[in-house]
Amino acid sequence: MAMRVSLLWSLRGRIFFKPRLTTLSTPIPKYFLNRGIHSTNNLAIPTNVMSTPVTAPFGQWKSPISSTLLGADGVQFESIVTTNGKVYVNESRPKEQGRSCIVEYSGGEGRDILPAKYDASTKIHEYGGASMIASNGHIIFSDRATQDLYKLDPSTGNVEQVTKTDTALRYACTSVMGSSSDSDGQADSGWLLAIEEDHTKPLPSEVRNRLVAINMQSKEIVNVASGDDFYSAAQFSPDGSRVCWNQWSHPDMPWTGARLYVAKWNNGQVTDVHHVSGVPKKESVSQPRWGVDNTLYFTSDRSGYWQLYRYHFDTSECQRVALHGLEEVDFSQPDWRLGNCTYLCLSPTLMIASYTKNARWSFIRIDLSNDSWQDMNVPVTDTIILADTPLSDTKIALLGSSETTFSTAFTLDIADTITLNVLKAASEFPMPSGLVSKPEHISFPRVQGKNLEGMAHAIFYEPQNPDYLAPSGTLPPLIVCVHGGPTSQTGTGLNITDQYWTSRGYAVVWVNYGGSSGYGRAYRDILNGQWGIIDTADAASCVSYLASTGRIDQNGIGIRGQSAGGYIVLQALCDYPNLFAGGNSLYGIGNVRTLCEDTHKFESHYAFALLFDPGADEDEKNRIFSERSPCLKADKITAPLLLLQGDEDLVVPLNQAEEMVEMMTKAGRESKLVVFHGEGHGFRQAESRITAVEEEEKWWKKALLKMDPADF
Repeated sequence: MAMRVSLLWSLRGRIFFKPRLTTLSTPIPKYFLNRGIHSTNNLAIPTNVMSTPVTAPFGQWKSPISSTLLGADGVQFESIVTTNGKVYVNESRPKEQGRSCIVEYSGGEGRDILPAKYDASTKIHEYGGASMIASNGHIIFSDRATQDLYKLDPSTGNVEQVTKTDTALRYACTSVMGSSSDSDGQADSGWLLAIEEDHTKPLPSEVRNRLVAINMQSKEIVNVASGDDFYSAAQFSPDGSRVCWNQWSHPDMPWTGARLYVAKWNNGQVTDVHHVSGVPKKESVSQPRWGVDNTLYFTSDRSGYWQLYRYHFDTSECQRVALHGLEEVDFSQPDWRLGNCTYLCLSPTLMIASYTKNARWSFIRIDLSNDSWQDMNVPVTDTIILADTPLSDTKIALLGSSETTFSTAFTLDIADTITLNVLKAASEFPMPSGLVSKPEHISFPRVQGKNLEGMAHAIFYEPQNPDYLAPSGTLPPLIVCVHGGPTSQTGTGLNITDQYWTSRGYAVVWVNYGGSSGYGRAYRDILNGQWGIIDTADAASCVSYLASTGRIDQNGIGIRGQSAGGYIVLQALCDYPNLFAGGNSLYGIGNVRTLCEDTHKFESHYAFALLFDPGADEDEKNRIFSERSPCLKADKITAPLLLLQGDEDLVVPLNQAEEMVEMMTKAGRESKLVVFHGEGHGFRQAESRITAVEEEEKWWKKALLKMDPADF
């Protein structure tokens, strides 16, 4: 069953929805596009091209990608793990109210192994991640309702509770050492490493995080590391003699100054704690990971890019894995969520790694004996997550997408020939190849705002639908998309939301503005002190560039974004009112002062470095708070504004959107707020996702196409 929505009530531009069950129609066949690498279950995609295209205005083309398909079809992959030769995928299902289910693949079709009463997800740092790990044929997972850890036996479906604590405690398990069960199926003396987050005192400043070890038999919880604000990426060494982890404190975020530590481990006792790498505010360490020979690897941006390093225990020295020609690429990405994995050791001398350049990920194999490398030409170029344990010394499991394929769970074998095998695609919609608008990475000069130095970057998608032609001499409306974070990146993977718009005749551009990841630390750091200025100006410069090259209709430009991207939407409408004809802010920030006062712990200091120069006094801070809060300059907005917001959002609370609507109303400006019950920072449920895109499409028809609402 899928969920549609019915109107419950509206007041002052706010609309609330209440779920109503309806049945979805025709099942959708499986697909996958053969990209030239052997796969045992690839399926061809139909082209579906009409013999005589219909002439119709841009934005009014009909598309097989419906709002129901966009909102309710398919799943979202959260993580992937392996054990005993089997692959386990955690998939979030909109049709099940966003529940995360664990699916086992041992060849052929997947099999649900998580009982329906459980939802495998954690709320650590509010963004979660690392909601499951695998060891010795068992799965350790976090349950969304209790935030406790549980052990799942896939063969029987039996679930055993590992932690039984107060509901104010949250856990995410990151590593297992020792056997998780004996021959009788009972827990033995194995240990878990886990992040513990204590919300006994709910104020962000009072939430406590620490790294703990949990005895699988006695359920004893012992402290491994505490005192810093955050911990992540804890791992036992293969021989069980050591542990490693990352930690950092405010005002750092994990991508600005996370530090790596290593210590000796002996049955619950941690000794000889040693700092390996990482400097607050200067060097960020990510993804510490053990090689099969107990060598410790990690990524560090000390060179200006996240490069691979190895740590020598005998000399306590860190050495860069010197990959000639790849000195200016990133082998990691911001740790918004736990469980980031972009490289993996298969043997003492073999590593598979992925790196990003110009918003495109590539895979290489590295000979660790001499630091030589080879490009593998694997057609998986975005949303990369590797299972952190190989299936064999030549085979791994991973999640990823490409320019022509949706996010997919794969196995990758490099034994003799490279074999990429599809386990499951996130969407089973048979995307016609002729309908796919392929991404174009563009770099453009900064021509808007005060900072006119350097270049910014974006991913551009042209309108694409083989069934239609636009009238001669016309140009398409443009939807400018700005990612959240703001320390994040948009890649080139096939996204059904982008194709929803391009197949209707809109052009789409995703701006990787100054502050985005994937272009080195200097590009990330350019946003410091300039949040709401240079990112917004980069979005405006992107519009100017596309207009100057004759690719878009300058009178039909909308801007949309989520979270920090929603903030850019609001700022852009204020600061460049003549450029944008409409905006859609999804759980965006309207008041930066209020955000700094009531956001969650993980980001409670994040905005300070983005807003203020070091040493700014209170008068300067108050001035910036006022100048960069869109709600305080709503009178400058001339374009209609749509706001979509969950009522359980702790990252950007509902009051941000409510205040924005209030100030727009006082200024006599047009706005509409749609509130989704039971949703947090992002929409998990099918009815919410469907309604969100339907509301947005109506908004663009009115704002960009200048259509009369009576006509749609």
